[in-house]
Amino acid sequence: MKKTIPQHLLLSAAAMLCTVLSAQSPILDAEISLTPTASNGSPFNGGVFEGWGTSLCWWANRVGYSDKLTDAAVDAFFDPDKGLGLNIVRYNIGGGDDPSHRHITRSDSNMPGFAQPVPSPVPGAIEVDDDGIAIYDYDWDRDRNQMNVLTKILARNPDTLVEAFSNAPPYFMTWSGCSSGGRGEHKDNNLRPEYVAPFAEFLADVVKHFRDDLHIRLNSIDPFNEPSSGFWGAFSNKQEGCDIKDNKLKSEVILALDKALRRRGVRDGILIAVADETSMDLSIDTYRALSPDAKKAVGRINTHSYSGSRRTDLRKLAAGENKHLWMSEVDGNSTIGGQAAGDMGGPLWLAKRIIEDMNGMRPSAWVLWQVIDRHRSDFNAAERANTSLAGSYWGLGIADHFEEKLLLGKRYYAFGQFSRYIRPGDRIIASSPYTLAAYNSESGRIAIVAVNDSGTERPVKFDLRAFDRIPADSAKVIRTSGPVNSGENWNENIPEVPIRLKTLAVRLAPFSITTFVIGKPR
Repeated sequence: MKKTIPQHLLLSAAAMLCTVLSAQSPILDAEISLTPTASNGSPFNGGVFEGWGTSLCWWANRVGYSDKLTDAAVDAFFDPDKGLGLNIVRYNIGGGDDPSHRHITRSDSNMPGFAQPVPSPVPGAIEVDDDGIAIYDYDWDRDRNQMNVLTKILARNPDTLVEAFSNAPPYFMTWSGCSSGGRGEHKDNNLRPEYVAPFAEFLADVVKHFRDDLHIRLNSIDPFNEPSSGFWGAFSNKQEGCDIKDNKLKSEVILALDKALRRRGVRDGILIAVADETSMDLSIDTYRALSPDAKKAVGRINTHSYSGSRRTDLRKLAAGENKHLWMSEVDGNSTIGGQAAGDMGGPLWLAKRIIEDMNGMRPSAWVLWQVIDRHRSDFNAAERANTSLAGSYWGLGIADHFEEKLLLGKRYYAFGQFSRYIRPGDRIIASSPYTLAAYNSESGRIAIVAVNDSGTERPVKFDLRAFDRIPADSAKVIRTSGPVNSGENWNENIPEVPIRLKTLAVRLAPFSITTFVIGKPR
């Protein structure tokens, strides 16, 4: 028999359903409290954010031949007024492959090697000096493209933090004789044990060259890149790489590097960072497995966030060990929001990844893999076809080598919603899965980046009552949304939102990334 449900029960059920839906959508009708306390901030670098960055590998090697492209890149990515205002770069110490090899086919990732061993009378040995230090012939000019980009970045912003890292040792230090990785029984540990010290000497020579000859002080150096991932195999068509899964061997490399830097008098002022593992979970395991002496030599844990989920555990480990923590690399072509999100799908994914990493790990720096991952050139058919900024892709745009200009996409503007307004010297406030907030203890400025990954407008209230003072009575609004060519890109022509009773009540546009700045923008 069909039953009739009383109207008041239907209304009650509807109300309960709305409550459940709101609980499942954290930002829907949400009230987010921002509390500027140490427990909500970063335990690293005294709680002060060091900045945003990118590796120079491999795009700088590709565009540095052209001053026009290099200048455009410095404007777009490193200028705080014209562009993203990035202030961290990771310099790629190219190992260099066997000159007879022709297997790396990407136009950007065939890194030149600038070191060759001085022949020794003993077969298979490297010539050493009176102190037993390996001797190499260096042709630094082979890396002129990457160096052209780096020097122009430093000319624009001398305070840029520079980290050096190695994807692989020079080919002659490996079992496979190939800088793309190992093979056979030595695939998992391609660095030959007898070359641990010479590899460290090679890295220390680079640091000394930077300091003494180029007058560039490196802030940190990482001798590894995803050493436990299993990604790197000999004769790859992609890039340099070197698995060093043996944690005893990792420890030996760290201690040899520490010794080599001290021997050259360049240890002061430079952190040894490890181990740039591809997974946050693997970063925990790798650090824990290092020898006690190797741990003492390490000043910072670097992690990539391509995989893993133990962000809080990694933060607690690094803080407990009194080490700094950087999220030193991630990117991808994932999307959020389905087809309805259009060109915002990739940007929304990037924004959510930044928020998740920053709120979970609370590192003192967040570094994108590389700002340019695609090139338009005559190198091959695929590169000639690189003209569209629609869809999702790695990097923030395209380098057009025909016209020597940059084509910047929605992901570029998504990143700028963070990097232009949350600045070095600010303090991060852990908030919600859809927001990243920061404040400056000197100026009082508050910046909030909020993501709406749904197709409907979303109301949010930010509770600011925990702040002793609010530096303005309204918030400036900047928004990125819509199609790549006709949508909003850092749209600042939006009415300011008033702050009433220390509460900022806003409505987030569909499929948008919005930044609210309270106080002077910089």
